[in-house]
Amino acid sequence: MRHRLEYAAVRALIVAVRVMPVRLVRACGTALGLAFYTLDGAHRRIAHRNLAAAFPARPARERRAIARAAFGHFGRLLFELLRFATLTPERMLASVEVDGVERSRLAYAQGKGVLFVTGHFGYWEIQAMVHALQVEPVAILARALDNPYLNRLLETIRQRTGNTVV
Repeated sequence: MRHRLEYAAVRALIVAVRVMPVRLVRACGTALGLAFYTLDGAHRRIAHRNLAAAFPARPARERRAIARAAFGHFGRLLFELLRFATLTPERMLASVEVDGVERSRLAYAQGKGVLFVTGHFGYWEIQAMVHALQVEPVAILARALDNPYLNRLLETIRQRTGNTVV
């Protein structure tokens, strides 16, 4: 039942972000991320532990600020991805500025395959969707979400521009 409720909430969110101005989408996404920082103690503790391991010399206050900013970023990413997924391919391309397309095309031209590795920073989901439109579709390696309904939705979004999910 929980999975279905989460799925219904995300579907309603998609309807809402489709008509929201971009600034409101970003503000709402940031607010959601900060709400999760406040309410999701388990993931907040994981973030604090990871930041302490990565930045032991930084003060705890600074690491907390980094964690809060990361949660805000991921909330923003979620909202922007949901909004982006409602756009036509033409609007997608008009909404982004990409640097490095020529290097990708040159790599593909060698005929040996291309491997892209990215961390969870920036807007990697949007980048993959646009890459499929500008250069060629890619195979995305991803862990399945715990919620099978949301996993199917995310895979549909990821595959919308021709990509495949592994």
